Amino acid sequence: MHAEVRGRNRSWKVWIPDPGARPMPVPLLDQDGNLKEYLMCGAPPDKEGPKYVECYGGPFASKEEAVEYAHYLGYSDVRINRTKTQQEALALARAAKR
Repeated sequence: MHAEVRGRNRSWKVWIPDPGARPMPVPLLDQDGNLKEYLMCGAPPDKEGPKYVECYGGPFASKEEAVEYAHYLGYSDVRINRTKTQQEALALARAAKR
């Protein structure tokens, strides 16, 4: 699993996959109490990929601090995503509208 570091300038936040969306194994027993199989119960798999939730402990002043915090949480693979400014986001929305 991997974490994402999102932000820009002096405001960086760590986002991790939603722990509530992970399937959990539930044992299926027969009438005698013997284990037959495990069923994976939980949130259905999304076609878009995992949903992310923001971690506590932010925002961080630098990208390096946020990456270090993600490593501290146990995520070895960290992706960095620079968010757009308000003007960049508006320009993209206007271009998509046309």
